Order: sequence, then C-alpha cells, then structure tokens
Amino acid sequence: MSLGISIVTVAGLGTTPISALPLVSSYISGLTFGQTTLIINVAMILGQLLLLRKNVKWLVLLLQLPMTYFFSVLIDFSMSWVQTIDLVTYWHRIAFSMLGNVVLALGVSLEIYSKAAVLPGEGLVVAMALFSGKPFPKVKVFNDVMLVVLAVLLSYFFFKELQGIREGTIISAICVGIFVKGWLSLFRLVTGKKTDDQ
Repeated sequence: MSLGISIVTVAGLGTTPISALPLVSSYISGLTFGQTTLIINVAMILGQLLLLRKNVKWLVLLLQLPMTYFFSVLIDFSMSWVQTIDLVTYWHRIAFSMLGNVVLALGVSLEIYSKAAVLPGEGLVVAMALFSGKPFPKVKVFNDVMLVVLAVLLSYFFFKELQGIREGTIISAICVGIFVKGWLSLFRLVTGKKTDDQ
C-alpha cells in the first residue's frame, strides 16, 4: 500500500484521497510525507478511541500503532526509491499514476483477504460506521471526501493554490475500488475461497 501511494504521489498528478491531508501537511510543516502520515494516523487511532469508548477492542487498536509506524517508514523509503524514476511526458505520469493505483489496490486487497488488522484510516471508518449505524462503503466515501476537503482548505490557506491534489486524486478515488474488486476476484479464482466483500 505504501508503494502504491508513493507511485501515485511521485507521478505528480495528486495523491490518493486518504493521503491528501498528510501530503499537504508535509508541505506546510517541512516534515516528510511518512512523518505526517504517522501523526495523522495516530490522530485517527485517538478518533477511534473517542467514538468506540466502551466498545474499543484494545488489541486491534494497539496493533495499529506498530502497523502505522512501519507503514509511515515504508512511505518515506518507497518515496525516495520511486523519485529516481524519470517521467518525461504527461502520459507517462498518467500511466505511472494508474500503476500506483493498481499496486495500492493490491495492498488493500491483501489486507481485506488476509483479514489482518486494518490501518487507522480504515479503522476510523469502521468506528464511524459503528457509531453512526451507516454502512461502511458510505462512511468510507464520506471520510475520503472530508480528508480531501481538509487538504484543499489547508492548501489554499497556506499556499493560495492547490498543492498535492489534482486529477490523479480523482482518478484514484474512482479506480482503486474498481481495482480492489478485480484483485479480490482474481484471489477467489486462484484459491476458490470467498471473501467478505461477497
């Protein structure tokens, strides 16, 4: 997932919706993309704690801390690696952004298929869904939109223009879910096992 996010970001056409706020925050603060991802993800863990209160599953919540740390470190590592790739034309950037979406969707699909503990971004959406009684997909869309809106507001407040959010952000918002379904269908075909999305 970290590699996919880095590929989309380095394409220079905007980052993924869930990474929009950390990326803009990194431009404002001077911290790395990984560092701001860590800070915002820790805030999302606290958000889960506030929403769930007595219903908190402490083991799941505590597992998110080391996962978030390694995820953030891997974002910085993959950013430094991917930035060495030379993208000459706009169409190279589009193709590279799409490759990032495919890689990100693979990571999300493996997370879903393995039934492993989720990262705080998804964990917060689960908590919001439980708190509101709304279905997960609707809350996920709402959460992603709010993260992008916050990133846009911060960008305009500090830079008077959009930074880190472009057409690639919209492409990611549309494509990642489609690619996740494709990867999960492939997993089912190869293993013969059903997944929770069915």
